[in-house]
Amino acid sequence: MKSILAIVVLTICTLTFAQDKSNPDAQFRELYPKASAGDSGAMFGLGKIYLQGNSSAGKDSAKGLSLIQRSAAVGNVNAMKYLVDFFENSGNATNALEICQRLQKMGEKYCNSKMESLVERNVPKTTSAASCKKVGDLYESGHQGNFIKGEVMNCVLLGLSNAVALEDAMNNLRTQSVSDPRAFLRILPFLIKTDSPQWDPLYVEEHLTQTGLSFKDKEVKELFAKNAITFEGCRKMERLRKETLRQRPAVCRLAAKSGDDEAAIYVGDAYLTGKDYFPEDPSEASVYIREAAASKNPVIAEDAFILLLNLYQKQNKFYEHFAMINQEIKRKTPNMRSALAGFSYEASYFQKNHPSMNLDDIQEIVDLADKNDVPQPLKSQIGKTIDDVIKDRGRLIRPVEKDSLLYYKAKLLSQKDLDDIEAARLAALKPPAPPKVEPSKVADAPPPKKAEPAIEKELTFFEKLMK
Repeated sequence: MKSILAIVVLTICTLTFAQDKSNPDAQFRELYPKASAGDSGAMFGLGKIYLQGNSSAGKDSAKGLSLIQRSAAVGNVNAMKYLVDFFENSGNATNALEICQRLQKMGEKYCNSKMESLVERNVPKTTSAASCKKVGDLYESGHQGNFIKGEVMNCVLLGLSNAVALEDAMNNLRTQSVSDPRAFLRILPFLIKTDSPQWDPLYVEEHLTQTGLSFKDKEVKELFAKNAITFEGCRKMERLRKETLRQRPAVCRLAAKSGDDEAAIYVGDAYLTGKDYFPEDPSEASVYIREAAASKNPVIAEDAFILLLNLYQKQNKFYEHFAMINQEIKRKTPNMRSALAGFSYEASYFQKNHPSMNLDDIQEIVDLADKNDVPQPLKSQIGKTIDDVIKDRGRLIRPVEKDSLLYYKAKLLSQKDLDDIEAARLAALKPPAPPKVEPSKVADAPPPKKAEPAIEKELTFFEKLMK
């Protein structure tokens, strides 16, 4: 009976204690005197009650934070962890970082995953001697995550730290830049500055986009502009120097890829014609010419349009060429004049290849030729080819198709053209004239032989006596 009574009493006491622990007022009464006596754990607990404001004492954020800070100041680990999270979430990364450094000196690993982010938020974007010292101290103390390491290497390159050798700093950043675009941006100025020992535009061209950057990113374009990665910079570089023979084209391409329209049209033209030590490569030419064709500068856009037409002619891409000029002429765009000049390619192509062309394509060509802006010589050339198509295909053309072609032929040809065609038709119908026979010539009689002078005969002795 006594044992049962003891168990009941113990159970009641346990429940009462549990209720007290879950009762903020009971906790407040228990912790207050201990906190006043300097107990760090009690200060931490009482501070949280004030911050939460769930006791009859009410909410007092200033008093609560003060108690937790006093607890952390005397080394309460829980209070320090609480403050790290509190300051980190409230945007005070400086205080959070300071407490994290204290925790790590105590052997606590709570901040290991937070250090990179906290350091990044603490270090100014503009590198200075002070910021380099801060990250240098962290680096020396063993914090060598990507951000801290990158900052230290950057400080070395800028001459604000001697934590490692200059060459090692560059190599470290090159390795890091494979997966970290910030690291690539740190080495970029040294790779594109012409008087830098690390000058290497080809490396930039080959690796920049692999890091996740784009040639048109704001930071990239700003660095390009500062280091003469422009058309002017490309134009002024020596073309024949051994050091620039391969690097100069890379500078020109980098400028073009970053949005420099003048560089784009120059590189496109160079690839199209194979000049200035650019290899002749129509595919590469197309990339840069199209970039220039989108320029807001009307002069560059028109020049690029002409180059693109030349490119399609060179590649024998009739349908792409025709699609471009067809659109420009029908819409009467600023490129219309160049498109009309380029239409001569279609006229010549049609003249040479009409036996293998389908009638739908022929119909589109003659339809475009019917536009008022197309000059008469081109209309005539296409109209005469229509006549050849009709003759060549004969009964293979359906009556409706033949009527359509005859209609365009009549519209496109001038009266002189029609007269010439008719004259040629009539000439073809005439029987061939018999060959002209030349009367045979009597052979001239040979001239009479000239009489040879008589040879005086010498007289004999007897004949002389008789004489």
